[in-house]
Formats: sequence, C-alpha cells, structure tokens
Amino acid sequence: MAQRRPGQGTPEERARASEAVLVPVFREQGAIGPFLAELAPYAKGRRVYVLDSDSPDRTVPEARRAGARNGLDLVVLACPRGLAAAIRHGVEQSTEARLAVIDGDGQHSPAVLDGLFGALAAGCDLAVGSRLAAGATVAQGWPKHRQLVTRVLLLALRFGGRCHGVTDPLAGCFALRRAAWRRVRPRFETGGFKFLLDFLTASPRLRVAETPIAFRAREAGASKVAFRVSWELLVSLAWNVLRGRVPRRFVGFGTVGALGTLVDASVTGILHAMLGLPFWLARPGSLLAGMTHNYTLNNALTFFGRRRRGVGPFARGWLLYGGTQAVGSLANYTVSVTLQWAGLWWLAAVLGGTAAGMTLNYLSASKFVWGQGRGHPNAPDC
Repeated sequence: MAQRRPGQGTPEERARASEAVLVPVFREQGAIGPFLAELAPYAKGRRVYVLDSDSPDRTVPEARRAGARNGLDLVVLACPRGLAAAIRHGVEQSTEARLAVIDGDGQHSPAVLDGLFGALAAGCDLAVGSRLAAGATVAQGWPKHRQLVTRVLLLALRFGGRCHGVTDPLAGCFALRRAAWRRVRPRFETGGFKFLLDFLTASPRLRVAETPIAFRAREAGASKVAFRVSWELLVSLAWNVLRGRVPRRFVGFGTVGALGTLVDASVTGILHAMLGLPFWLARPGSLLAGMTHNYTLNNALTFFGRRRRGVGPFARGWLLYGGTQAVGSLANYTVSVTLQWAGLWWLAAVLGGTAAGMTLNYLSASKFVWGQGRGHPNAPDC
C-alpha cells in the first residue's frame, strides 16, 4: 500500500489525505465500475478501500479497472463474509482519521460524501446519510415490501432502541471518526448486517449529524437480502433494544432457544396432553426434539461463521452438542419436573426449565461445539 504524506499540500489536500472512503461489495459486477466512475470526483485526494467479501464474479477486476481508469487511489481488501464484518475489517485495516462508508451497488449518491466529512471536521463523531432527513429522496423503484419492513423496524427502534437521535439507524451510508471507533470498539460485537445499528448500540454517547441522501434503485448487481440477513437484522434490533447489556450472540442463541421452546412445548403437549404419557416420561423426547431444532438453527444462523458443513461434521457436531448440553438439559429437566410436581401448569414448568438450562447451554456450545478456532477470526456469527 502506497504511503501518502498528509503533512504536505494545501489545507484542503491535507484534510482529504486523512479521509478515506470504504466501499463494501459482494457480487457487484456491472454496478461497481459505474459507481466508482461516479465516485471519482468526490474521492479526489481520498483513498478508496473496496471491501470485497470473496465475490465469486468479476467484481474485483472490474473495480481495479475502474479505479485505474478514473485515477482513484484504490486499495482492494479481502474481507470476511457479512456486511458489518467487512466494514469492521475495513475500519481496522485502514489508517485514516475519518472514514465514510458507502455501498458499492450505486444506491447511494456519492454527492453526500463532502457533507458527511464536513460534519466530522466540524466536531461530530458520526455523520449519517439519512433517507428520512429533510431534503432526502427515495427512488420509486425501491421494492414496496422492503419499504414496509424498513418503516416497521424504524418505528420499533424509535420507541425502544438506542439511536442517539439518528432518524435512520438502518442507513448504509455514514461517516465516523476513528477516535469514536476506538472508544466503541471494546463493546462492539461483529455479527450484524447493519454496522451502523450495531455501532449505535455499543456507543454510550455520540455527537451526531444527519445529511439528506438520494437513495436510488439498484441498476445492476444482486440484492443480498435473504433469510439469514433478515435474521441478523432482527438480532441486531433486539440487541439494540437491550442496549447491548447482554452479549449479542447470546441474543441470537436465546432467540433460537425461544423457538426451540415452542418445539419442546409442542412435543410435550402431544405426548402428555394428547397421548396421555406421564409428564416425566414425555419430557426426554421433547427435549431431544428441541435440542435438534436448536442445534440446526444455531449452526445455520447464530454461529454461521463457524458452522459445521457436510453430513459428517454436522453429525459429529450434533453428538458433541448433545453431550455439552447434558448439564443444561439436566437442569431443564429437573427444574421443569420439580415445578410440575409442585403444582405448576405443565407449560409454565417447561418455560421454567428452559430458562434454567439456557445459560449453561450457551456457554458450553460457544466453547466446545463452535469454538473460537473454527472459521475466519472476523467471521460474523449471527
């Protein structure tokens, strides 16, 4: 990486030498070239980091050609999968004091960058390119269902979240000071789809500014919204509402556990309430069903970056998961049976047992089934 000399040049050139633009990309062939050409006038004097999450298409070669053609000071960084993980990697690998993030799919107009950097130069810790600020525009081609989901999530965050006054905490275009990142970094947990939302969750206080943005319809590339991305967003939302007081991954683990409780309770209801098996005899089968459900979802979602792939590793992981969950399952079984014998309704007894075993299950699963040694060190887990 070529070294720049920020101490030379005009004041404006020196300021721009301490600023960089981070452009996360994944499968943006056809979009990244035109976007970098549009970005070039706003990136003059600023380094551009293309954060590629192992795109299987021609995204990186297209970015390199566009960078050379438009005279950009461009660096391509290989990043882990997951939007927030890629941005975090870019923040930590770059050296500039002020950083702006803008998606490489062309949906954000780069004309907003000078305003974002200007807010940081004026003393703000964070500047957000907001779709809700006065003067912002949103393309009519933006899918209606995504608009509806975004409005619902923003409404939930407005009433229960930690947003530091940001009206669009789900924005994908923003700028931050490295000094602010250093303060937040010890509490920041990589794993979400929206870096900004997780950054706001982990931040105790921030000086924030918002700039209206032109949000445009996608013209090329592929949308990354899928079930796992939606799951990550919901976990980030819950983590934000909880103010980051519990580990982010535990929020995902607990959510899976809540769904597993439905499986557990359903099987218990079938075996005990419908088929007439004694409660103590119905519980082992329902616990096994719930455990299998939880292992499958945690492998696919909560510990995605360390997931066990293939039939053999998956089966071995299931056996290991069952073994490590024995203590939690024993606590679950003992508490639930004791509560039922004490006269509590069987469903309430199931919930009490689940609460008793969940923390023990999480600790053992994190350490032994999906330990830190698996996967990319910065890979997102949920």
